[in-house]
Amino acid sequence: MDNEDHLNDEEIRLECIRLAVEFAPEIARITDPLDKAQLYYDWVKQNSKRQPEKTASKKDKVKS
Repeated sequence: MDNEDHLNDEEIRLECIRLAVEFAPEIARITDPLDKAQLYYDWVKQNSKRQPEKTASKKDKVKS
């Protein structure tokens, strides 16, 4: 996967706010959708640190 397949930090944040607004109930859109967007962003960043399953399984085979 080359660099063009990855979103930069700003693009991730924009996508999170879009999701927080687009799929939220009306009351959440009016109030502060930034809290929900931050929750989404934190989740994405936390999970992006995990190794892809294929990479992890290849490393396990090399160690054996």
